[in-house]
Amino acid sequence: MKRIAILLLALFLTPAVQAADEISSAPVYQSSFNDLASQPFKLEKLKGKVAIINFWATWCPPCRKEIPDLIAIQENYRDRGVSILGIAVEDNRELVQDFARAYNINYPLVAGKEPGIALMQKLGNQVAGLPFTLVLDAQGIIVAKRRGQMNAARLEQALQEALTGAVPPNADLH
Repeated sequence: MKRIAILLLALFLTPAVQAADEISSAPVYQSSFNDLASQPFKLEKLKGKVAIINFWATWCPPCRKEIPDLIAIQENYRDRGVSILGIAVEDNRELVQDFARAYNINYPLVAGKEPGIALMQKLGNQVAGLPFTLVLDAQGIIVAKRRGQMNAARLEQALQEALTGAVPPNADLH
């Protein structure tokens, strides 16, 4: 009898756990940040595109390690309609602008500490750890998300899956 009760409890709890793992991209498209020129940038511009969204900060060593890979992907996939957006989770736009020039960042950047943290948390990164990267397919399905550095091979794999639709939604790349 005790085993049956435990089994039934496990069956009832399993769907709730699975549903909690499925994160919607809706908060992305509802968000707006200021770009480095303090102009509004609505993330709804990414709708209908394969997109890589990378939350980062100038003071974050793993974030700095990812930037050359993101730059290379921007160069290699720009003509295929892939959009990359860097969201600097800090408020000092001048510092981010200087950093972007020093690293020759070739993709759009926006900045905002509080809105960046809030959006990460809505997307399942409750501790707001950096870097945090999402890969969305053209339908807005999150095909990959990762808190922590995503190396070039993982990023390329996630991008290919987003372009071909060959991965289940919300795949966590470890």
